[in-house]
Amino acid sequence: MKKSLGLGLLLALTAGLIACSGSGSSSSSSQPGSMFTTAEDAPLASVVGFNVTVNSITLNGQTSAQVLSTPATVDFARLVGLRSPLGFNSVAAGTYSSATFALANPVISYVDMSTNPPTVKTINGSFGSNAAASDSVKVTFPAAMTVTSSGLAGLRMEFDIRQSLAVDSNGQVTGTVNPVIYAQAVQATDDPITELTGGLASVNTAGGWFVIQGPYGHQMTVYANSSTQYNSGWSINNLAAPAYVAVVGNYQADGSLMASYVEVITTAQAFISGRVLAVTTNSSGVAQQITMWVGEEGPVLSTIPVDSIFTVDVSGVNQYDVCFFDNALTQVAFSSSSVIVGQRLFIGGSYANNVFTPQMVSLRFQGVYGSLVSGSVNIVSGNDGTFQLQNNGLIGYSLNGLPLTVATGTLTLFVNTSGLSQLQAGGSIPLVTRGLIFVDPTTQTPLMWADLVADPPQTQ
Repeated sequence: MKKSLGLGLLLALTAGLIACSGSGSSSSSSQPGSMFTTAEDAPLASVVGFNVTVNSITLNGQTSAQVLSTPATVDFARLVGLRSPLGFNSVAAGTYSSATFALANPVISYVDMSTNPPTVKTINGSFGSNAAASDSVKVTFPAAMTVTSSGLAGLRMEFDIRQSLAVDSNGQVTGTVNPVIYAQAVQATDDPITELTGGLASVNTAGGWFVIQGPYGHQMTVYANSSTQYNSGWSINNLAAPAYVAVVGNYQADGSLMASYVEVITTAQAFISGRVLAVTTNSSGVAQQITMWVGEEGPVLSTIPVDSIFTVDVSGVNQYDVCFFDNALTQVAFSSSSVIVGQRLFIGGSYANNVFTPQMVSLRFQGVYGSLVSGSVNIVSGNDGTFQLQNNGLIGYSLNGLPLTVATGTLTLFVNTSGLSQLQAGGSIPLVTRGLIFVDPTTQTPLMWADLVADPPQTQ
């Protein structure tokens, strides 16, 4: 699998405690801490892929500590509001005031919506006006980071694509990249991993853990306990390879994850995953073909490359799932009659004689960036209600330029805004929403049920 991930790195230092202060003083210990690195997003509407090789990440202070030493090619356009792991390293105890990110080889994929169906074009980018082959970005923390031994905490980094990618007078991406990165210390328990998918490598039922082959070739140990929830009757007792699984959970001090949710997406070994660009239906409105931009592909596939556009025949597929939910919800909210442009899908199946035969389709969490439509907030009670989000990307395309309806509820997490009442009084502001995109049965247009609503300017 070539890539996963998205658009902001969350670095979390397992180092006892991170104390944030205006200056901070150095501390010393013979016991190092540990560090995990994850990703999140701040997108540009038309960009579906932004691959950058992160050669290294180094903390700077009275001493320095390298927290990513093996280069990793990250797609910083995938994780809108999602966080996924990048690495886990030891780091010396001490006080750090900044981090240096060594970057190379930016590649930008964007949607050209002037064609029907939309097409994806790719640019080999360059850093700055001098077209350098690599770039090094030093980011000063808003408050010094003090790392002590034997604990777990974190540093969140966001690669701001909106400000990093240059555009011309028509809003077209030029290929020039001027990296804009933000970083700040956080507690690791406040930043769960929400986007970790991979192949199941092994299961230890007695020990209550399993190993998955995650992004960038890393293997990760995932623990489950009595609070861990599974989809569709699965449990630690019946997990077995081959399977492709998704996990939501928190890092532990040893670099493993404690899972709050485990989803068995498919037991097939072949899959493609990405954004829907076009759908062909029969006279009854049932999907027959899905054209998608492929952001990920299973390891056994050889004829469907990543960053390509592929049309798959789904006329024989009967299994339609909603991620992390039982199939009962699928029958009501997502089916072969409710596939729409802009959705993020996972399609699993078999692969033989260079032919991919789909067997299941899964609707995945995704993020949408846009501007709140002033006066559009409708409050039913508390945070139970809706608002309108103007998006200029694939979602806006599928709505013919009209805004997206976003539904929220009591479980929706609002970040840097207290909830619907503040949005109602805030006028038109930029927002990132994360959730599932369904089809409104009344209007037959996209409708997002959001589990997260964030005001991105305040997070930077």
